[in-house]
Amino acid sequence: MVSVALEMREACAGGARPGLAEPDMAELLLPVTGGQPLRLRGAIFAEAHSWAPGVLAWHEIGLFRTAGPECAATLRTLNKAMGEADIHRAGMFPTLALALSWLERFDPTADLQPGFNMADAGMSRANLTLRAAGLRIKADAVTREWRCMLGELFFRLSQHR
Repeated sequence: MVSVALEMREACAGGARPGLAEPDMAELLLPVTGGQPLRLRGAIFAEAHSWAPGVLAWHEIGLFRTAGPECAATLRTLNKAMGEADIHRAGMFPTLALALSWLERFDPTADLQPGFNMADAGMSRANLTLRAAGLRIKADAVTREWRCMLGELFFRLSQHR
C-alpha cells in the first residue's frame, strides 16, 4: 500500500514565502549508511512509503525544505529478510526538480539479496533457474510498488505547486 503525505507549504529552491520558512525549522541529522549523516536545518514537507504485504522490500522517501534555497531528500530501503539492515541514503539538492530526478533514477532492486548461494556447486541448473525466476518475480513486485509510490508522490507535488 502506497502512502504519501505532504506539508502544505512551499517546498524549496527559493519558493518559501517570507516569514514562513523559519518557525518550524529544526536541526536535522539524516542517516546515510556507510557514510557521514547529512546535517541540515530544515523541515519535512513530503513523505511517502511503498509497503505492501508479501513484497520482499519496501522504501520510504522524505523531502525536506531547508533554511536556504536547497532541499534534501532521504531514501530508506527496508528489507523483510531476517538479519537484513535498513539502508539509508540522503542528499542535498539545489532544486526540488534535481531531488526528484535523483529519486527517479534510483533502482529499487539494487539492494535486494538473492536469498540463496549462487556459487553453490551442488545446486542443479534447474534449481538455480527456478530460484532466479522466483527472485525476478519478487524484484518486479518491489519495482511496481516503487513506481506506484513515485507516481503518487509526483502527482501530489504537482497538485500543490
